[in-house]
Amino acid sequence: MDRYVVIAGALALLLGLSGAAALRAGWMPPWLRRHVARPALHGWGQLAMAAAFAVQVFGQVSDDLALRSDLDVATFLGLLGGTALLSLAQVPRRDR
Repeated sequence: MDRYVVIAGALALLLGLSGAAALRAGWMPPWLRRHVARPALHGWGQLAMAAAFAVQVFGQVSDDLALRSDLDVATFLGLLGGTALLSLAQVPRRDR
């Protein structure tokens, strides 16, 4: 099995677990606690990126080139959306 498939799968698993912890309990890793103002939004961003990495793994193991290119576009859009959510989670709320 290729390394990039294993690495993308491991990233999907780690981001999924961390995103679920952020959504469920509001838990953030110690190096992010000072920067993240909205843990729930950060959790959704991590789950979006985890889904994008899972789609990437599925696309790389498929044999159909058209499906692979479509899944690559979906991966890119998922990572872009997840990055936008992670960035918005660092912006403090206006009501505070």
